[in-house]
Amino acid sequence: MKKILIVDDQHEIRELLRMTLELAQSFSISEAGTAAEALERVRHDGPELVLMDVMLPGGMSGLEACRLIKQMPEARPTPKVIIVSARPFEDLRAEFEASGADLFIAKPFGPMQLVQGISKLYSQPPG
Repeated sequence: MKKILIVDDQHEIRELLRMTLELAQSFSISEAGTAAEALERVRHDGPELVLMDVMLPGGMSGLEACRLIKQMPEARPTPKVIIVSARPFEDLRAEFEASGADLFIAKPFGPMQLVQGISKLYSQPPG
């Protein structure tokens, strides 16, 4: 069973993502509401994929957390990271590329777009 970590400060968004993923496939899903909590979950739960919002409370953005996740020696293989944001990609392009994220999905998005993005990443070899 694939492990996925959902990181968003809004409980309703996390719940929507969880329901979408549970309907699509059988995943083991954990959640975090802040970047710091996400880093701890990656260390302890070892997810294979992280769905990360950009705007998070606590002084660290999702893009900064992604960069740290990609550098974690204890997170091997390195989890794939999908950045999910309402901000336009063009506004985030430089930060996105510097973060090492694997895919960008703009909010709002449809369930099939999310499932297709995840399927695409799982078809790639682990990092």
